[in-house]
Amino acid sequence: MSNTELLGLERQERIAQILEQRGTLTVAEISESFEVSEATARRDLAALAARNMIRRVHGGAMRVHAVATSESPILHRQEQNAEIKRRIGQAAASRIQNNETVLLMGGSTGLAVARELGEHANLTIITDSLFVANELMRQGNHKVIMLGGMIDPAEFAVRGTLLRLILSELQVDKVVLGTKAISPQRGLSAESAEEAEIARAFIHVGHHVIVVADSSKFQQTALVRVVPIESIDALITDKGISPATLQLFHERGIFVEIV
Repeated sequence: MSNTELLGLERQERIAQILEQRGTLTVAEISESFEVSEATARRDLAALAARNMIRRVHGGAMRVHAVATSESPILHRQEQNAEIKRRIGQAAASRIQNNETVLLMGGSTGLAVARELGEHANLTIITDSLFVANELMRQGNHKVIMLGGMIDPAEFAVRGTLLRLILSELQVDKVVLGTKAISPQRGLSAESAEEAEIARAFIHVGHHVIVVADSSKFQQTALVRVVPIESIDALITDKGISPATLQLFHERGIFVEIV
């Protein structure tokens, strides 16, 4: 075994140890910590995943036994339709202009949007998500405002009455949010009354509202209606949307971007 291979194995073992302690690591964090390229960091993660020592997620990795727990389902959702979410994130980021104020809701697709804002300048971004805030702070070129309230340990996001009170005082250029379910007829839906109230509060403070949702959300149903579809301005989704559903969105005046 060469010295280079040995160094690589030692680095991988150290990465696995850090993941065991922290739970998650991004490719960028590995690259910076070990002074290697992001391509090398990805190869290290691929090697560790092949040995079942870690679990790959979009943009990084998590320890294996963290995946099946209920404490952080957002980390598990990052794996689902990861490439589609990355493209949706890119498309949403392209609709955000420098110097704008943006209200960015958390969730796996919201995090995908945040990861694509590194080339923007002088944004003010308000979020309810610890993951989104952490990603934006890592980029280091935005003003980041974290909303207040109780933290939901399952989503690593702020919830509660205080959050809704703060939102009611805001005005922003753009709101970007995901949804549990969406249809032209029923609009946006959420799993609980509290989730619906928070999403409604987000939507009401934006001059321009963008919903980011992969096409699986058209087949899903959720208990509580949030807003009718006419309350949003644009939908960004993937090619899985059916022509019939797309036509219904167009008939209701909703701009749909397909990635």
